[in-house]
Amino acid sequence: MLRYRIALYMRLSQEDHFNRVESNSITMQRMLLQSYALEHFPDADVTEFADDGYSGTNFNRPGIQKLLEQVKDLQVNCIIVKDFSRFARDYIELGTYLEQIFPFMGVRFIAVNDGYDSADYKGSVADLDVNFKNLLNDLYSKDLSVKIKASLHTIREQGNFVATEAPFGYQKDPDDRHKLLIADEEAEVVRRIFSMHEDGISAVQIAKTLNTEGVKTPSQVRVEKGLRTFQPRNGIYLWQSSEISKILKNRTYRGDLVQGVIESRTVRGKRKKTEPEQWIVTENHHEPIIEPERFDRIQEHFTSRKEWRITDEHVLRGRLKCGCCGRSLAHCRVGHPHYLCATKKVSETDGCVERIDDFVLEQVLLFRLQGHILELGESSRLLEADKNTARKTLEDLRIKYQEAEHSITVNRERRMRNYEKYVLEGASYDAGTDDGERLEKHLEELKAQLRRAEDEVLRLEKESGFETFSVKELTPELMDEYFKEIIVYAEDDLEIVWKK
Repeated sequence: MLRYRIALYMRLSQEDHFNRVESNSITMQRMLLQSYALEHFPDADVTEFADDGYSGTNFNRPGIQKLLEQVKDLQVNCIIVKDFSRFARDYIELGTYLEQIFPFMGVRFIAVNDGYDSADYKGSVADLDVNFKNLLNDLYSKDLSVKIKASLHTIREQGNFVATEAPFGYQKDPDDRHKLLIADEEAEVVRRIFSMHEDGISAVQIAKTLNTEGVKTPSQVRVEKGLRTFQPRNGIYLWQSSEISKILKNRTYRGDLVQGVIESRTVRGKRKKTEPEQWIVTENHHEPIIEPERFDRIQEHFTSRKEWRITDEHVLRGRLKCGCCGRSLAHCRVGHPHYLCATKKVSETDGCVERIDDFVLEQVLLFRLQGHILELGESSRLLEADKNTARKTLEDLRIKYQEAEHSITVNRERRMRNYEKYVLEGASYDAGTDDGERLEKHLEELKAQLRRAEDEVLRLEKESGFETFSVKELTPELMDEYFKEIIVYAEDDLEIVWKK
């Protein structure tokens, strides 16, 4: 007889907090699910997963991710939820799990209040009532999100603080969660950061000093207060120069409340920084930690500095992690381009990547990728894809070349007509149409491109006889297809987690 390994899943969203429906609380869901499991599966192994404060419109939730990992590892073969909306409100994604993924993995799914048990639908899909209910949940979620967003906008315009967490240096007023009070211990750290900056100490050196003295970071403070559960990869909380800069520019510390800086344009869209004119600013909202005049004087220093932006994107940028602290490696183009771990600058941590030539990293990864492709037996597929791309490029160039030749012919005819009118009729010569030199130059460039494209096709045709795909360069497409994670310890010591 099949022994069930059951996962009870509970979810409470921010919208549920807003609506304050007691039956949706984590406690009430847990009582309902535990009672159901005990009655129907008395001998089963039961594990609980919960997400408190997460939307059901997507699966970017820590609890659901852990549950799905256990499903993948065959540690769970039955999932019980209060209703469909607790698991997901996206009816398309929910339908994919109910009708494809869970049946394939052999997972039984039960939604108690909806009266749904996938065991009743073996060999068939759920009836219209179930699908319609999922659609209604999805539409309800979208409608509710729009209403909540509008309500929050109104509350913000009234000068009320509505974020989940208070900024570092402040705490929510116990008597009114829309107001901020100074948290004395944290505020002293903020004052010290501003004073050190005024003394000419850089953000990097400020971070290093705070780390050396063991001053608690904002993340560490929030974890200790129970506001977050995030833990750094190596268990060490560190101040970063970027965090110092954010504090120095945060208007909250001069007593102003600035909200609506990060918003999503659509119900399920990515959250992005909005334009300053869209921000909701309430001046003199709370007691300042830094005097407004002093804060404004410091901001003049930032606005007077030239803004430096990266103009080109290195293929490995954002894809490498330090094997010591787990932080993403920074790409530095000063001098000879290289990667380094910025943690090294702000702490005395041993083992963090100090400097690795980006060209060396590329060559090591090219070699490792070449071997991995051979192991997977995908040389033929990739080689054929490359040949098709090269042929398509060649064909496009030939068409462009023919178009360029036609343009030159048309231009010559136009010049001849203009010249005839000038000689025979005394008309003025229109020099504006005489762009033959530019067209001839463009034709020469296309001719050179054509030769290179033809050579590339010939090279690939020759390689096809050996059925060996040669990786010439790391492209974003190859990186996205094969590399899941690249952990760097040294230039000859890389840990690669492959996607396949």
